Formats: sequence, structure tokens, C-alpha cells
Amino acid sequence: MEWNLNQYLDQDEKPVAEKRDGSGAAPQQRRAPARRTAPQSSGRANGGAARAKRRVGSLPPWVLVLVSMLFYTFLFHVFSEAIFEDGFSFGRFLTLVLFSVSFALITALVGTIGKRRKVQKICALVIVILWAILFLMEYFILDSFKNFYTLEGIFTGAGNAGEADFAARTFGLVFSNLWRLLLFALPILGWYLANRYLRLPRILTRGVRRYLAMGGIGLFLVALFFGAVISPDKQKMGKSYDFTGAVRGFGLPMGYALDMFRGGGESEFEIEDNTGFTLPPKNTDENPVQSSDTPVQTDANGSTVPQTTETAAPPEPTYHMLNLDFDGIIDSSSSDTAVQVSKYLRTLTPSTTNEMTGMFKGKNLILITAEAFSAELIDPELTPTLYRMATKGIHFTDYYQPAWGGSTSSGEFSVMTGVEPARGVKSITSTIGRNMDVTIGNQLKKLGYFTRAYHNNSYTYYDRDKTHQNMGYEKFIGMGNGMEEGVTKVWPASDLEMIDFTVPQYVNQQPFSVYYMTVSGHGLYSWGGNAQSARHQEDVKNLPYSETVKAYYACNMEVELAMKSLINQLEAAGIADDTLVVLTADHYPYCLEKSDTWKNDQDYLSEYYGVQVENVFQRDHNALIMWSGCLEDKNLEINTPTYSLDIVPTLLNLFGVEYDSRLYVGRDVFSDQEPLVFWPDHSWKTDKGSWNASKSSGSEFTPAEGVEVDQDYLDRIRKSVSNKLNYSYSVLGMDYFALLFKD
Repeated sequence: MEWNLNQYLDQDEKPVAEKRDGSGAAPQQRRAPARRTAPQSSGRANGGAARAKRRVGSLPPWVLVLVSMLFYTFLFHVFSEAIFEDGFSFGRFLTLVLFSVSFALITALVGTIGKRRKVQKICALVIVILWAILFLMEYFILDSFKNFYTLEGIFTGAGNAGEADFAARTFGLVFSNLWRLLLFALPILGWYLANRYLRLPRILTRGVRRYLAMGGIGLFLVALFFGAVISPDKQKMGKSYDFTGAVRGFGLPMGYALDMFRGGGESEFEIEDNTGFTLPPKNTDENPVQSSDTPVQTDANGSTVPQTTETAAPPEPTYHMLNLDFDGIIDSSSSDTAVQVSKYLRTLTPSTTNEMTGMFKGKNLILITAEAFSAELIDPELTPTLYRMATKGIHFTDYYQPAWGGSTSSGEFSVMTGVEPARGVKSITSTIGRNMDVTIGNQLKKLGYFTRAYHNNSYTYYDRDKTHQNMGYEKFIGMGNGMEEGVTKVWPASDLEMIDFTVPQYVNQQPFSVYYMTVSGHGLYSWGGNAQSARHQEDVKNLPYSETVKAYYACNMEVELAMKSLINQLEAAGIADDTLVVLTADHYPYCLEKSDTWKNDQDYLSEYYGVQVENVFQRDHNALIMWSGCLEDKNLEINTPTYSLDIVPTLLNLFGVEYDSRLYVGRDVFSDQEPLVFWPDHSWKTDKGSWNASKSSGSEFTPAEGVEVDQDYLDRIRKSVSNKLNYSYSVLGMDYFALLFKD
């Protein structure tokens, strides 16, 4: 009898031939062929065969990249638009989808690198995890500051992650958003489970790179057309580019691409090369000037006698300009950026001297950037000292501190330099090791002023120990290099204690130029999250607001007490009339906004302002205080739009400093230059109206009451804003002022 073994063997295994001899000996077997496999009864063999079949039908790594990028873009857009809350735009959505799919296809090429599947898996996982981190970081940044950061800004901001308060908020934010992290992990988990437990059809592998590349490039070209023609954000493709607007309209990958490709807009000035400012000819008219108000005289008969009164010709205007060799840079510089900046500056008309020029020449300056300060804090009963300073000094009725896209550091930079912080959080650190003669600190230091800068938080935060000395202050003192000797180490520290500790260091060192960056007004705004809020809880208990808004008022009582102490000490020293105190904010109180970062489940900012905040003009309206004892009876009021970039040129004029007004983005508010306030997204405001560049339906101009403007006016202001932004970015990207002020 022969045994049929085929039922126990794989189909491609040959049966063993058996024989029986007459003696009944055991049958002899042939040696199995070399390719013989184990019988199906072997569990290990069956498992190997099953895994082999699954590998044949597994999803290749490029599919993981493609699906992940699409999924991440969808989540990011949903999360982000929930924060902006300014309406749905079909044109924006369509453009965003096209760019997202095109970048997903192109990025999926990473999953085809190399011939070995293991290498492809590693590359795919690395790129997917990196993009997940970037999408999540940008969302958290938006939740905190209502704008996105460029890659340069992210790396700069990460340098401060070691600070205790920053790290605590970061970890708290991550743990409170674990569900978002889990959502971003779904594509990787789904890809693993699909390959582990499902029998999948074979996915096309041959020629896939060609299809991905062709599809991605083709869709990208279509997306460019839609973005430049149909999208309400089409201006972000050209002269009105800003990173946050580009990310909203075209997606995060395209936002990064535009930022790297455009370089932030440097060297893209809209000027005519042959234009340039020249001094007007002097008045050589020797004829007397007839006065329009010549007194009327009559003769004995009552007839009018013509009278001629000779008056002196008006004095020639004195321009705020220096002998700067723009033409020399244009002719000799190898830097295209330096050439374009010089051509642009040469076209500008300098401001002229006025009745306020030199009012504080040789006198003292105290410049204060107050953390998260706002105009609504100024109240005759709650904050009488601030009210006195704001109303009896130079009164600004339409002042703004734009959120420059970099939190405290960018607002501080704008106050100190008069140049727009076009590189966000990187702006202030970009000045390290570079010529910053344009700052008010350096200008007064060159005149022999005693200079100091103070901050009641870590002295190394934002590299202030390096930046502020370079901006003209001989010593910068903060917590860690001297401030802790007079200020209690709590979070946040006391502004009053800082003033009481530091004023004696300079009050007898006249003339002095002193700078303060306060911290008491920093969020979080709660009795347990802010030591100064807890300290002044009783002072605000009767205010008709929520606990969060009351806590904001409470911590800012420290600013009130600090200013009261400062004025008392100046008056006691007899120098209140010889000292100009300037105070403004670094940014609006964004810690009052609805945000996971700030632990707010509702919009406290609108409650605090008393109106629903819908645009940057409402959000960034703020206060500028310029006070001195000698100004209290002057009744000076500035009612044209002004902002933080106007501070430095105004101070240079007041202190009688010889300077070139063309180097500053802002203006001397007492000059006859046209008022202009603008934002990084190219929104702007003048005395004739405002342009909102962030409307979901497209940009929109709102004229001031009773004012009409034509398209030429709108185009001229748009060009001016674009040029000022490009100028700011360019001079921060290179050491341009070193070319101008070289010995």
C-alpha cells in the first residue's frame, strides 16, 4: 500500500517515492530536493508564508506621507479658522485644497527614496513626524498670539523654552491638548494597523515617482493660477505678502515656501530709479512781502490811506537729514539689497524742524515699554497718576501698538528703533553685533548721556543682555545680574519695587537716558497665576467685570504705583520739569483672548474693551503717554493716527538731535508729514480712512467721515506700506546702517 502525502504538502513540493521489498523492510526514501519546504502543519512556516503574503499587499510608505499631509492640512485649517472666526470664503478654500493636494503629492516622494522598503519607511516616518510637529506648533502659536511664526521665528522662540514660566505654559498647553496630539497620530496608527491585519491589494509601485511628481507639479501650477486670480488672498502672492495671511490662504507648506522664496520681500521696492530728493532753492526774492493783515489807516477826510508793511520772508525750512552717501553705496556696493535700499531712501522727503524742535534738548529721558498695557486702564479714580500723565502731558487720541507678530520682543523693538520689526521675534536678536545708531539710546549716548536699561524678569530672556547694550544702554540690569537685590523673586515681579530700587541709581546722573521693560502686567490673569493680581485683588473687587478681567486690572495697579513713585522721586529731586517720561505698551493684552494657552474659555478681551473685537484697529488701539512737569499747562493734543514707530523720530525732534528722518519708518508727530499707521498684514490707517487687508472676502477700505479718496490715493498708500515693510526687512537682514555710518 502506498501513502498519499500530497494532502500534507505544499502544492509545489514533490511527494516522496516509497518502496517495499519482499522482506518487509522499511521503505527507502529519496533525498528531498533543496527547495523543499516544511509541511503545512508547521506553525512557523505557515506564519512566514502569511507574513510574506501581507508584505506583498502592504501599503507603501509614500501612501502614509500622502494621507498624513492631507489629513494634517485639514485638521490645521479647521483648528485655525475656529480661532480667526471671520467667515468662510469659497475662493480661499478652493485654493487651499489645490495647494494642499499638490504639496502632499510632492512630499509623498520622500516615501519612495531608495530601493529598500526599510529605508523608505524610515524616511516617511521622519517627514510625517516633523510635519506633525510643525502643524501643532503653529496651531499653538496661533492660539497664543493670533498669528503664525516663520521657521526662523519658531527656532528663535524655542531658544527661550528653558525659561521657567515659558516652559510651564508650554507643557501645560501640551497636556491640555493631548486629544489634538492623538488626532495627529492617527495616520501613522492607521497605516500600521492596515499593514498588520488587513489583506490589501497590491499598490502600484513601478513608476509611482513619476506620477507623484507630475501630479504634484501640475496641481501646483493650477493652484498658483487660482491663488493669483481667484483667491481673496491674491495680494499675499505679491507686494502685500505677509506670512500669516499666506498660511491662511495657501496652507502652511506654501507659506513656508513663499517665505523662503521671497525672503520677506527684500529688494522689491516700488520706486523709479531716477527719482531723488533734492533741497529746494533758497528764496532770493528781494521784494517785500505784503502782509494780509496790514492795519487800515485813514486821512483827515476819512479816506483810506494805502499802507505797505514789509515783513521778513519766512525762514528756510531746516530738514532733518544728514550728509549720507546713498549714491556712493549705489555705485560701489556689491549687495543688490543695499543698492535697492539706498535708491528707496534717496526718494524720500525728510521732515522739517517745527515749534517743538529742541524743547527737551539736554534734558532727561525715561522710556518705558509696559507689558500688555492698554488705554482702558487709564481712569481718573482707579489710576489717577496714569490719568494725570496721559491728559496733562502730550495727549494722543488715536494711538496704536500693532501686534507685530512676535509678542513682547517685537513691540519692544518698535518702541526703541522706529523701524518695523519685520522679522517677528527674530527682529530684536538680529541687531546683535550690528550698527544700531538709529536708536534713541545710541543717539543720546553719543551726546554724553548717562544710560541704563532695566527689566524685572530674567536678564537673558530674548538675549536682552546683548541687544540692549547694542542699542545704546551701557548696562542692562535684570533678574539674575543685579535686579534680584531689590526686587522680590515672584511671578510676575513688582514694577513698583523695580522703580524704587533703580531710580536712585541715575537720578543724580544728569542728563540721563533710561529704559524700562516692565513685567507686572504679564498673564496669566488670575488670583493664583499672577502674584501682582493677588496683591491688588481688594483694589478691584467692585469693578463690574469677570474675575479674569478684574485680575488684569489688578496686576496693572503695579504700573500705577510705579508711576506714582517715579513722579514723586523726580519732583523730590527737582527735575520733574527737566525729564520727559514716555510710556506705551509692547502689545495689546492678548492673554485676555479666548485661548487654550491662556486657559480662557471665553473672549475676555471683548468684555474688557466693551465692544466685540473684530479687526486690528479695535484690537491694537492703545495709549502713548508723554509727560513732563513742564508740559502740564501746554494742552498739547495729537489727534491724527500715530503708532509705536513714531516714538523715536518724535523724541529725536524733541531732544534736538541731528538725525536723518528718512531712516525711520515712523514720523515726527509734530511735523507736517502725512500720518500713516500700518500692520504686518498690510492693513493701514491714515487721517482719510482705513484699509483692512484681512477680510475673508478680500481687502476693504473704510473712509473717514466726510472723506472721499480716489484709486490713486489707495495705490499710493499701498506702495508706501509695501516699501516701508520691505525696507524694514532689508535693513534687519543686513548690516545696512554700518554702510551709512562707517568711520
